[in-house]
Amino acid sequence: MTNSFNPILDNYAKGKIDAINFDMDFDKISIDIIRHDYDDNALIVFEDVKAFYFIDHDLKTELELSDKNLNIISYDTLGFGEFTAVDTRSSEDLFVSVPNFAVNINNSSLYIDAHRIRINNKEYAVKL
Repeated sequence: MTNSFNPILDNYAKGKIDAINFDMDFDKISIDIIRHDYDDNALIVFEDVKAFYFIDHDLKTELELSDKNLNIISYDTLGFGEFTAVDTRSSEDLFVSVPNFAVNINNSSLYIDAHRIRINNKEYAVKL
């Protein structure tokens, strides 16, 4: 496993998202990407996902992520800010995560806190 995958992620910028699968039973989020300049598709799987946050700037009523344009997938070892989820039943139950991936889709963003990423079956460790 290596951790030099940012240039690889850049290869999928400006592709089209064929599908996104949220598999919380196995703590995975997978993204099927169609690249315009190539005949092959790419499968990017975020593994050991601790949290994800979707920010929809279009304010649609339903979460539709297929057939959307992928702007870019970014990775930052320090993360993209601190996100906090609060249990509305108890003010003492807080869950804080620092997403290390940002997936920009059209005018929306999907932030993912994951420990591993698999790009076309090659695994990269990103958090210990």
